[in-house]
Formats: sequence, C-alpha cells, structure tokens
Amino acid sequence: MSGLTFWAMIAAMGVYQGINPPMGWLYAVGRGLERGSATSVLSGTSTFATGHYLSMLVLAIPVALALAFVHTDPMLIAPWSGIAMIAFGFYKLVRPRHPLLLARIPPTRPMSWSFVMAALHCGSPIMMLAPLASVLALFTIRSADPAIGTRLFWFTGAALLISGVMAASLFATATVIALFVHRRLGLRALTRVWINLDAGWAVIFMLMGAMALDMSSGGAM
Repeated sequence: MSGLTFWAMIAAMGVYQGINPPMGWLYAVGRGLERGSATSVLSGTSTFATGHYLSMLVLAIPVALALAFVHTDPMLIAPWSGIAMIAFGFYKLVRPRHPLLLARIPPTRPMSWSFVMAALHCGSPIMMLAPLASVLALFTIRSADPAIGTRLFWFTGAALLISGVMAASLFATATVIALFVHRRLGLRALTRVWINLDAGWAVIFMLMGAMALDMSSGGAM
C-alpha cells in the first residue's frame, strides 16, 4: 500500500463518520439555529471532533508508549486488532443500538458524548491500532535501533498524527454539512434529514479488520 493511499484511507474513515448525523453536524446545526450564529456551528463540530480525537488517543498513546519501550515488531498487534475489529463489526450488525451510557450523559456535555460514542459505538480507537502498527513498523525498519527517547518521540507523534488525520477529516466533513444545512435547510433538516450509516460502518469495520489481518502477514505499508 502506498503512503498516499494509506493516509487517504484514514482520512476516508473520518469523512464517513463526519457524514453520520450523530457524530456532530446535527448537533452543530441545532446549536447554530438556537444561537443564530455560524460560529456556533463551528463550535459544535469542533467539540465533537475533539471528543472523538481524545477517545482515540486514550488507546493509541498507551499502545505507542508500550511499543516504544518493548523492542519488538509493532506489526504483532495488527492481527489482534484485526480480530477485534471483525468481532466488533459483527457485534454492531447484530446489536446496532447505541450504548446505554450515552443516555446518561447530559446534553450540556457534548464532548463527553462524542468521546463515549467514538469508543463504544464507532470503535474508532480499535480501528486506529492497525494503521498505527504499520507506521511504527516502518519507522523500526528504517531506524537502526534508535535510542528510547527517539522511539518515544516518534511513536507518540505517530499516535497523535494518525488520530489527528481522522479527527480532522471528521471535523471538516461535519462542518461543511452543518454549515450547508444551517444556511440552506434550517429547521426542517432537524426533522427530515437523517442518514443511518451504522450498518455500513459495521461492514466497513469488518473489512478493515480483514485488511489488518492481511497487513500483519505482509508487513508495514
């Protein structure tokens, strides 16, 4: 897989989630209409994207740090992440309901809602593990046993970057949709516009799991 294809794939995950109404744009539209401000729309989508980003880092950073200290092939985690993604995707097909924990989060805490949504419903932290392993494996191959400080710097940076690319594409997509709906459709969008992408996301999750298993046998990108 070429580097451009690799990063485009990660960005595409964020685009897909940005299209999904629960991942920010519908909330941002409601916020913008309530306050009569396009700035409030941007605030809404950025809040959701930040919650999503933090959710991915909660898993990606510890994994990156552990792999920095343990001198082993980072691709060893790819098959396990692949199996986890396939299992998660199958589970979401069978039980597509949102986690009950979401109902306990008040509307005044949208970032917390996005954090939990990303972790328990979207499964984005798990999805980032295979791409992270691929980047770290490439660094390990090209660097002749670097010092632990160098490994910590690059491994942590890779976790921040990969998660950031997905969160940024989610933010950009959700913002474009939210601004369009806010300016062109208004209140009718809140009752008529709804796209359920959960089934498609579950299928994509399983396909990504299969790709992770293939990556584990083929090495880094």
